[in-house]
Amino acid sequence: MRRHLVDLIVLFVAASLALGYIASAQPGIRDIALHVYVLLVGGLLMLGLIAAASDAVPKRSTSPFDRALAEAAPGESPVREVERMEREVTLATTSAYDLHTRLLPHLREIAQARLEQAGQVPSPETLGRWWELLRPDRPMPADRSAPGISQADLRALVADLARM
Repeated sequence: MRRHLVDLIVLFVAASLALGYIASAQPGIRDIALHVYVLLVGGLLMLGLIAAASDAVPKRSTSPFDRALAEAAPGESPVREVERMEREVTLATTSAYDLHTRLLPHLREIAQARLEQAGQVPSPETLGRWWELLRPDRPMPADRSAPGISQADLRALVADLARM
């Protein structure tokens, strides 16, 4: 309140001087000036009360949760390659073109590496139900904006690749 007291006194004196001038120079609007003055003084009193009340309330210390958030290391950004793969997976589930051009080359590479470790080559026998999707000579989809692979199928494909 102390830091606002001088400001409030200055505003009160300025409003009182303005009322005195208007009352003496323009007697016809004296009633309106008096109403505005009363309203202004009431506003100044409310401002003083609010300032006094906020000074009287003890400052809240930070909660343990806020302190833990402040101490937490800034979030490390994920590896760029992971972010890129997340985007490619999202795009592959929405469009057949993105599935064909973005995600399938990675899936073929993973299947090829897994099969080579087992001493096999990609074929309908080794890839099973995923051969049509992962075959190297798979043609470009006729409808580029057709839906891509469903998330359930993609999860099943990744699970099958992990088991190879």
